[in-house]
Amino acid sequence: ISVVPSRLFYDGRLLDGPDMVQKTRKPWHANEKFGEYRFFNVKGVEEKGASHSLINRSEVQVAVALYNRLRQEYSTFDFDFKIGIVTMYRAQMRELRRAFEQRFGSNITSVVDFNTVDGFQGQEKDIIILSCVRAGPNLQKVGFLAGRYFGLSVSLALIIRS
Repeated sequence: ISVVPSRLFYDGRLLDGPDMVQKTRKPWHANEKFGEYRFFNVKGVEEKGASHSLINRSEVQVAVALYNRLRQEYSTFDFDFKIGIVTMYRAQMRELRRAFEQRFGSNITSVVDFNTVDGFQGQEKDIIILSCVRAGPNLQKVGFLAGRYFGLSVSLALIIRS
């Protein structure tokens, strides 16, 4: 998973420690639907949520579906405490949490970490589902997200964008 950050941010100079590919290999890495990085281009639209924060309901639906698919296809794997649902906007985080609770029950928030990028920094998870939120016709810039990146230690990043 370090290949993309190494190329994008470090001109290929970021290197893994010895045998990291073998040490970090997970069953879903061989799956064409999941792999190590997957980008899902959702035809969603951002909306104003609470406190002028943004939400994207289409991305929420895709995040729920991705989580459900992972649990179904890898039902023998214990995903508890190994998945983070991350977004840039507090309203989107609340919407994601609400949808996950509705679909999987209120206990989901004790085994899956829902947070904003800022609130999640420094944590490690096997899987990150990242909801980018910003979308819509005539969207020219992404506000405070322009030029920002963050470091997370994960074995799969499922990036949902509209």
